[in-house]
Amino acid sequence: MNRRSFIKRSLFTLAAAGAAPSLFGRTALAAGGNGKILVVYHLFGGNDVLNTLITTDADKRRLYESYRPDIFIPAADTIDLKATGMSLGMHPSLKPLVDDLWNNGQLALVSQVGYPNHNRSHFLSTAIWNTGDPNRPSKSGWLGRFIDEQNDPYCATNLGNTLPRALRGVHATGLSIGSVARYGFGHGAWEKKLPEEVRRQIARQRSGTAEEVRRAMDHMLRSVKEVRGAMAKQYAPSTTFPLNRYGAQFADIARLIKYDFPSQVYYAAGGGYDTHGKQGGKTGRHADLLSQLAGALAAFRKEMIAQGKWNDVLVMIFSEFGRRVKQNASAGTDHGKGGLLFFAGGAVKGGIYGEEPELDESSFDHGDLPVKIDFRNAYAAAAGFIGANPADLVGSGFNPLPVI
Repeated sequence: MNRRSFIKRSLFTLAAAGAAPSLFGRTALAAGGNGKILVVYHLFGGNDVLNTLITTDADKRRLYESYRPDIFIPAADTIDLKATGMSLGMHPSLKPLVDDLWNNGQLALVSQVGYPNHNRSHFLSTAIWNTGDPNRPSKSGWLGRFIDEQNDPYCATNLGNTLPRALRGVHATGLSIGSVARYGFGHGAWEKKLPEEVRRQIARQRSGTAEEVRRAMDHMLRSVKEVRGAMAKQYAPSTTFPLNRYGAQFADIARLIKYDFPSQVYYAAGGGYDTHGKQGGKTGRHADLLSQLAGALAAFRKEMIAQGKWNDVLVMIFSEFGRRVKQNASAGTDHGKGGLLFFAGGAVKGGIYGEEPELDESSFDHGDLPVKIDFRNAYAAAAGFIGANPADLVGSGFNPLPVI
């Protein structure tokens, strides 16, 4: 097989596997990392902050209940966080996070987080969070820039069928795994169809573009084998993961970590947080979502502790915006601004970062909680954890939040 035929056939195979964009301009050789792992989870739709992190101050509660007569969380059901200098509690559905993480100093809550001139569009706001740049939301992803630096598209993995912009770099993109159980080239079809001659050519070192293609093909085949190997091994987690989307995603991430898959970043998302109607309070739609999240994250923590890796893992959970302060006519909440971000991990300095929300109307930003903390300060902390230069990923001038 000549050089041109090798490149053409290999590019066709890579394109069919969804990996061709990772070839151009860079090789696909892993540069290695610092052994730390970042797990990013997107609560898509706009999580309601005021029913997640809830005031326990008597005067503020009167305002809170008057704004939300059908969906407020009763004081008796709110879990008081007893945070120094703060009068805040959590939704009762988040009890596993309070018991297992908050009470062990391993949960940090970043209040009223967002970006300047906040936009209430799901898609534009998500693009801004994904790129880390409010001014140029169409550019490469903030973690895509990390992938470019590592020269390795397999250093970041998305658990889902659609690769988020966050993992799209200029020269490389991350990997998407819809399911560990079904991962491969067309669920195995491409591996069977790959001609033996191409396999032999992949083992032969070349130069220039042909060498880049060869290395990318070789790395892809090895990565497929690694994921398949992790699936083939008998995996018995130390705890039971919930039988829902969150549980399945966190279980897949835990499995890949256990078998040393070469990713430093894992990304996943779950929807349902666009609660315009029938949101519910102590029970209902929003309560169910928070319960599922809490159960999965608590199980993930137990599994990471059992693996001896909890201190080396940082979980960051965000939503593209919060909800408006007052409920709407449909017993729900509409798109707002200032949101809530979670950090969890064995190395996290637990606590509440930011200001306790004020609930008098004079403090609102056109009916919303205002943004008090720029999300890029949170990203800077996450970038530093995995050994990246925060300025390279989110720009200069953003001091990492001291959550680590």
